[in-house]
Amino acid sequence: MTSLARNAAPTARPTWRLGAIAALALGAAWGAWQLAFLCDDAYIHFRYASNLHEGRGIVWNQAPFAPVEGAGFLWVVVLAAIWGLTGEAPPEAANPFSIGCGLVQFVLLAFAADRLRARDGQRSPAIVGVAALLAVVGNRTVLQWWTGGLDTPLANLFGVWWALHAFRGPGERPARWLATWSLAAALGALTRPDGLPAAAATAAVGGFLLLRGRLALRGVALGLGPLLLIVALTIWRKLYYGDWLPNTYYAKVVASWPDAGWRYLGCFALENGAWLWPLVALPWLASGLRGGVVAAARALLERAPAVAAVAVVLFNAAYYCFQVGGDHFEYRVLSQLATLGTFAVVAMAARLARGPALPLATAGALLLAAGAGWWHLACTSAASAEGIAVVTPRAPAVLRPLTRWYDRQQVWLFFRYIGLRCNHHAARLRSLEPRFPARVRHADAATTFPIRAESAVGLPGWMLPDVALIDVYGLNDWVVARTPTRMPPEVEPARVTAAVRAADRDGDGWLAKEELRDALGEVFGARPDDNYGLFVLRLFWAIHRDDGSERVSLAEAEAIGGTISFARRMAHERMPPPGYVEAFEPNVDVADDGVVTVRPRATPMTAERLRAIEAEWREKVIRGQLPR
Repeated sequence: MTSLARNAAPTARPTWRLGAIAALALGAAWGAWQLAFLCDDAYIHFRYASNLHEGRGIVWNQAPFAPVEGAGFLWVVVLAAIWGLTGEAPPEAANPFSIGCGLVQFVLLAFAADRLRARDGQRSPAIVGVAALLAVVGNRTVLQWWTGGLDTPLANLFGVWWALHAFRGPGERPARWLATWSLAAALGALTRPDGLPAAAATAAVGGFLLLRGRLALRGVALGLGPLLLIVALTIWRKLYYGDWLPNTYYAKVVASWPDAGWRYLGCFALENGAWLWPLVALPWLASGLRGGVVAAARALLERAPAVAAVAVVLFNAAYYCFQVGGDHFEYRVLSQLATLGTFAVVAMAARLARGPALPLATAGALLLAAGAGWWHLACTSAASAEGIAVVTPRAPAVLRPLTRWYDRQQVWLFFRYIGLRCNHHAARLRSLEPRFPARVRHADAATTFPIRAESAVGLPGWMLPDVALIDVYGLNDWVVARTPTRMPPEVEPARVTAAVRAADRDGDGWLAKEELRDALGEVFGARPDDNYGLFVLRLFWAIHRDDGSERVSLAEAEAIGGTISFARRMAHERMPPPGYVEAFEPNVDVADDGVVTVRPRATPMTAERLRAIEAEWREKVIRGQLPR
């Protein structure tokens, strides 16, 4: 992803290259299909698409409930369009279409790989481009997020397109180039809010081209024209939903969380080989400074779009890691970084050398390092029911200091609902399916207003399309998303230390199983129940004990107490204010065998009552008068 030498003579590409690229594409599609999964959150998008498909609008609960935006706009529109054109409902259509988005990403990368240049400005041998593509599709995070049922593959497609197009530069047709770049940014922003920084950067670069005389005002206006799609969506969102940002933003972003973010990022780097990136990026940066700071600054100005693309990709990753604290899903918000970063590092290596040896070695090293992600999958594939398993017991002795650190971070994140594994999400969905075996329609819903409160709302929302669901975590509820959090603070280290030392009744510096459980019970205010307590202990015994003993040192016990938490939890920190759910008089019961019962209310619910209840509680939010 470095700049191209425009005056270098083109060279013929070997015929085997197309066959190799086609084989890689087929292998990537097959690999993504093997990793394919759906999660409960995907069904949130599916419910929105269902309501749009049936003419109710892009809403969570049909009128008279006020519209709430809890799903990506463009992804919902795409799913509804596929349903209308092909008859394939979202659960069946989502993953095949998403893998198609991944393949389009691959094609874009293949064209970029064909433009890779070596240090002397000549086009790199075809083997270098193929190796770069292999390093990308050999990354599990990349392939994993070609599926899932969420809007991630579509957003990544536009993000990768936008970033790669930036490195092509304006060329001889800057207005056309800018219009294409703007379109990629606009479509990305219509899919997820992550695309808004790209749109802002595109507009800034357009202004920069105007100031430098590369484009006239008319050319800039036309080139930035596609960004008006974002303006239109923003105005529509404000008029339709009453907010400038999606409701999910208010539900998820509580306070900056760098303690979670650096752990999330560190585990990502270890599993995806990103720890290797600086080993190539720093020499590449140093080589750019050999001509002096002034020359380097001029070069950056000449490549302003590429600089903007790098800045946006890094900004998005940093924002999610250190402001939001990561993501509820494993590396979802870093999957675009995994694609672009892996490809970029091979491109940098190509620019550092005149021959193919260095970029080929770099691609091989990245592929080998990213094998940690596949190894983790092999070690933990049976952990889907409980959600987490540790890798230290299966690691070679020489690696165990590293795997212990990694496992501790994974457990820390797990207890805060961060980076939960895709196989766990899939298992969680499967556990819900027996209660919701088929879609249940209620023909009189528009007059009787059946209502139910749920925590995991995705699958119930899809299977009960006519039932109004109150989302108790607020992703699809305006009031809950703006209710101040009531989660307890993190446990203070001093309290953990005191409890651990008090539990060491014989003073030998070690805690046996029963002593450790007493200490944890003291820290968290109650003794953990048998099943949960044994699960926690099993995790930490696997991490710390090589000799089969069932005891931990006081320092290890303190680490356990500091890792487990019942405080902050990603996307699960908002809860309904007292009396809010009860005001709607939920009257839909779902038995374990899937039987749905709608209980009659003493006083029938009406549209006027529903509007009044929502208006009353929204007013309490605005005035800061929510009950505590």
